[in-house]
Amino acid sequence: MEQVRTKTKNRKFTAYAAVLAALALAIAIPVNLLASRLNVVWDMTPAGMYRLTDTTKAYLESMDKDVDFYFLCDMDLLSTDTDSMALYYALKQYAEYEHINFIDFDPDADPELVDQINPDDRFELTMGDMVFICGDNIRHLDSSMMYRYVVNDDDEGNSILDSAYFSGENYITGAIRSVATGKQATIYFLTGHGEKTLANDYQRFHTNLYNYNYRALELNLATVDTVPEDASILIDCAPRTDLTNDEARLVDSFLDAGGNVMFLMSPNDAKLQYTNIDAILEKFGIIMDYDRVAETDTSLFVSGDPYTFQVELPEAEGSVDLTKDLITMLNSGYFAFMSETRSFYRTQTTADSTLEVGSLIRTRGTEDALGNYVYSAVGEPYGGTDEMAQKITGMPLDLAMYSTSGARNNAKVFVMGNAEFIDDANVAQDYMIIPVYLMLSAISWMYDSSEDLNMGIDDKERDYDAIRLNSEREANMLAILFGVVPLCVGLIGAGVWIRRRYS
Repeated sequence: MEQVRTKTKNRKFTAYAAVLAALALAIAIPVNLLASRLNVVWDMTPAGMYRLTDTTKAYLESMDKDVDFYFLCDMDLLSTDTDSMALYYALKQYAEYEHINFIDFDPDADPELVDQINPDDRFELTMGDMVFICGDNIRHLDSSMMYRYVVNDDDEGNSILDSAYFSGENYITGAIRSVATGKQATIYFLTGHGEKTLANDYQRFHTNLYNYNYRALELNLATVDTVPEDASILIDCAPRTDLTNDEARLVDSFLDAGGNVMFLMSPNDAKLQYTNIDAILEKFGIIMDYDRVAETDTSLFVSGDPYTFQVELPEAEGSVDLTKDLITMLNSGYFAFMSETRSFYRTQTTADSTLEVGSLIRTRGTEDALGNYVYSAVGEPYGGTDEMAQKITGMPLDLAMYSTSGARNNAKVFVMGNAEFIDDANVAQDYMIIPVYLMLSAISWMYDSSEDLNMGIDDKERDYDAIRLNSEREANMLAILFGVVPLCVGLIGAGVWIRRRYS
């Protein structure tokens, strides 16, 4: 009789267990289906990799203007890329805000939409890029800005990925703010002195500036009382006449406030002196020669043209390093040329002790049989007054220079002896690639347009949980702890259940 009661009791326990298991499944399955439909995600990463920061949320909630946010990639495609999950979830959250009109599309499947958001082909758009539009304001983000990677070499010289960071939120929120507020780095090209113009000479370079997120406009200083507040850089390209006294005062005031000015001074055969431009440059420790540089070594100039010749880039002398990457390009087989250029040199007498002046491009020297460097380029007198005419030989000639003044709020000046290397006829030529890159680097050095996008949001490091094993003994212990022990517990439980089942 006792045995019958025990078997009956065991059947009840078994029935209860079966009912509870069925109830658990009945609850778990609908909950999982509901969660999958809601697409609920809990971000447990230390850096908050998959959620927007409070800085972004606060700004998006405070917006009162609508921004069209175009993402040149299908979100369904992005969702399958495990390395892009931080970007994927960030974009989904941006799309939820009232004033963000998020449009994702395949640029290959919808070229008409690409043309619509890229008027005049001003941007070089590729898969994964972003375009932000608010009224007349437009901004472009390259897909390469979304992540930052740190790569190091191992003991065998192989490159290995050390760490990866998601940088996208800082730039995306910054781009939204930029178009909503109209704030953008603006470069003004001066006019009124016979200069080369954006419309007639620099359309392709203008496109380059758009891709680097600079707005380019023209400015006649004779028509204004002050340099516009939004001016980041002033550029004077091949002026045929000098600045007036009033214009020079405006430029000086702009520099006193920490402004940035570029002079691209192509040789000019007119018998005149750029008195006011000379005065501006001299305050920055730079003297402009009234010459045209010719190369006398036939191995260094283009056949039949001694005014188009090979040049070299010197190593950085101070804190400003604009040539390091370009020197690497030269060492890997590139050649740098200059054409139709004048020269400059550094003055040793200046009242500004805070100046940092350096050479960026200079004529190339060759080593003679005794190991001495010989400089064969000459500066032929060209333009200027008769008193200024002098031939310069036997020394390296500086063709591009920079200067920065701590006493004038870190104002920066860049000079180059040619303005044609960035015009539509030359900017895409292989032999001008080094000067063009140097120009773009100098612009970024003067005013980095990415700073306009900086919202102060830190990069988010992609973390992975890991266990570091220092010995085989530790590995064996972990194997026992996570493998053998659970198996033993399971076997013991099974044995207890069997004994109770048949007791």
